[in-house]
Amino acid sequence: MNQQSNNLLPFELACYEIYDNGYDPLNTIWEFWSQHTITDCLESLCALFENYRKGIVQEDAGDIKQMSTFLMEVCRVLIAYFLVHFRKIGIDALPLDFAEPVEVITADLEAKQRIHNFFNRITE
Repeated sequence: MNQQSNNLLPFELACYEIYDNGYDPLNTIWEFWSQHTITDCLESLCALFENYRKGIVQEDAGDIKQMSTFLMEVCRVLIAYFLVHFRKIGIDALPLDFAEPVEVITADLEAKQRIHNFFNRITE
């Protein structure tokens, strides 16, 4: 198997693990949000985008492994969300244990809404 195909193997495996016995998309979602904050996700995705946009090749093996692991986790949680939607699985009762306190999340969302409303008023 060549290196390029080898790099795609984890993505392929993430697509097929949904058929494993005992796979639960709600558990995948719960695990993701108990380990990651929305801010960390945003920062990681922005860094990845900037590296892509600037054509920067990551050289540090630790950074490459960390980003690859994060991207696989994002891929898995997207697939889990898709399955929850497609199979109409109730997600409301999922007791999410977020990686940061609810107060911090609420304050962040409220701040972002105020910014959104401000720019909405300007454009109107």
